[in-house]
Parts: sequence; C-alpha cells; structure tokens
Amino acid sequence: MLNEMNDAKKSRMSDQDYNSKVILQMTDIISENPEDYKAYVMRGNHYLDAGKLIESISDLTKAIQLDPSDPVVFNNRGVAYRRSVDKGKALEDFAKALTIKPDYREAYNNRGMVLADNYEYEAAILEFTKAIEIDSDYWYAYNNRAMSRWALGNREGAESDYKIVSKYMSG
Repeated sequence: MLNEMNDAKKSRMSDQDYNSKVILQMTDIISENPEDYKAYVMRGNHYLDAGKLIESISDLTKAIQLDPSDPVVFNNRGVAYRRSVDKGKALEDFAKALTIKPDYREAYNNRGMVLADNYEYEAAILEFTKAIEIDSDYWYAYNNRAMSRWALGNREGAESDYKIVSKYMSG
C-alpha cells in the first residue's frame, strides 16, 4: 500500500473523497472475493473514518467472522460501537482485544474513554494508567487521564499529566 503522506494525489484529495475512493475499491474487491478479510477490514476502517458507523460495524463484524484473532479489528469495532453510543458492546470488544493482546495500549485507552463517557472516572483512570504503563510515551492516554482526574477534582494530578502532554506537543 502506498504511503499516503507521500502521495501527491492523496494530498490534493479531501479525506472524504479518499475514504469514498477506498470504500469503492474495497467493494469491488469484496464483490470478486466475498471472503477477503483484508478488504472488509480496510473498508470497515474507512467507513469508520467517514462516520458511517452501521456500515463499519457490519464490515468489521464480517472480518471478525473470517478471522477472530486480530485484536485491532475488535478495537476498531469497539470504537465504532462507542461512537454509535452502544457502550456495552464497545466494552465487550475492547475486552476481547485485550484477551487476544494483553499489552494493547489503545484498547486500554479506549476502554477508559467509554468509562469516562459514563462518568466512571476512577475506573477510567485505571485504564489510562494501564495504557501508560505499557507505553510511557503514550501522550493521548496522559491527556485522557488528566481530563478524568480534573473531573474528579484532582487538579494536581491533572496538571501533572497535562505537563507531560505539553512536552510531547511542543517537541
């Protein structure tokens, strides 16, 4: 696959146009080979990027049926469920991703985000902390943990996390 950042045509194309183009390409591939796991994953991810959550969930579910061993697909479907406001299914998918890959920082971070959405800030902080323990450079988890700490009134902890985030943003 091309490196999109170095592709001059991609840089002139809007994200929406690019997503639509990839979705059409993957649809053609799937019509020729309805068991093409990678095409379902790619189309599902581009549907997710385009905000077409029902389509994303459908394609990622098909990919899981074809190969249930990829934690990234469970994680991405969990993101789609979270965006579609089905927090229970999102949590199930993040848990499944972590069963497959226990050191999957994004799944911990995403699970924390669902918990924070539900105002379960203490539980969310634990998830963000697990992501940070896996990758101490994961600024996004520091940022999310800071927001949850702030919501609980832990200004000192939030400011400490925000200082770490600002180092990554200014570097």
